[in-house]
Amino acid sequence: MMVQNNIYIDEILAQYFPAGSWVTCVGQSGANNTTRFVRVDDEQFVLRVYETHQEVDKVKYEHAILAALAEMPLPFSIPKPIRTRDGITIVRTRDGKIAGLFQYLDGVNPTLDELSEIQSYGRTAGLLSASLTHVQIQLRPAYRPYYEIESTHPSCSLQDVLSFCKNPPSEFAEQTKDLLVIYEQLTSFMEQVPTLRQLPHQLVHGDLNASNILVDEDGMVSAVLDFEFVTNDLRVMELAVCLSDFIQPSEEETITWAKILSLLSGYGQSLKLKEAEIEAVPVLIQLRSLDVFIHFLGRYLDQVSPIDIVKEYIQKCALRCNWITDNKNKLITFCVNNLLNA
Repeated sequence: MMVQNNIYIDEILAQYFPAGSWVTCVGQSGANNTTRFVRVDDEQFVLRVYETHQEVDKVKYEHAILAALAEMPLPFSIPKPIRTRDGITIVRTRDGKIAGLFQYLDGVNPTLDELSEIQSYGRTAGLLSASLTHVQIQLRPAYRPYYEIESTHPSCSLQDVLSFCKNPPSEFAEQTKDLLVIYEQLTSFMEQVPTLRQLPHQLVHGDLNASNILVDEDGMVSAVLDFEFVTNDLRVMELAVCLSDFIQPSEEETITWAKILSLLSGYGQSLKLKEAEIEAVPVLIQLRSLDVFIHFLGRYLDQVSPIDIVKEYIQKCALRCNWITDNKNKLITFCVNNLLNA
């Protein structure tokens, strides 16, 4: 359950500031965390309470990545963890949840409808990927690569997911066809893992989407947020995650392809890829959708997410997997034209 109690929030903030010196308001909270905006005198901060785990090492790793990136001349802002009055960046709530405070960053989440905005997003993704190549820290990543899909959620072994898709419970009976698509794509994907393991690896953000970037009044990306899931993974996975949200089968085809081209154009200005990486883009977009579906299935089985969300992501996953199957060759051609490291 998300943190709602103001007294609870005040007890956290008291570890950073003198009692009663702040004003808080509710921030937009995602599926994984609770957010509060905090004002102290003329300064603004963002308080984040982690809701999906209570593992300090995961947050320490995230903060170490942010500290390393802060030393680089990035053309966009990243979150800056604030230290408590005791000099630490991680605190515990009364029931053991982990919380952290960050400097407020100006900007708004984009709609990613304007092509210039999308190009800036692509350029930022490439720049971030190029920067993460140079990050060296002593701590070990807390998360496994996307392609180790059996590790996506502790409540869902791969066999459990396959069984669910092949023989869904009665409450999912109307999605049997979509679940069969997912079953077939999961089975096919597992056969490709040995080849994927041979591709270039590096640190990736892993969840770069519209909710985790900010843009300025001109629509240019001004900040990248939420480094919670940074891990060592396929370099090209970053691009696949960005592309996945533009595959909206209900949208007019010409609009979809214009958005994809804008993203690839921006990304290619910052980073080029090898041919084998480009060939893997379609299957990795499918992997992103499969991963998100398994994530929310696990949350449903843990009684954290409602059934409607799982049903939504089953439909989205099947639609995107089918779209990729139908458009794989065209997508690869677009990638080659914009990203190939000649």
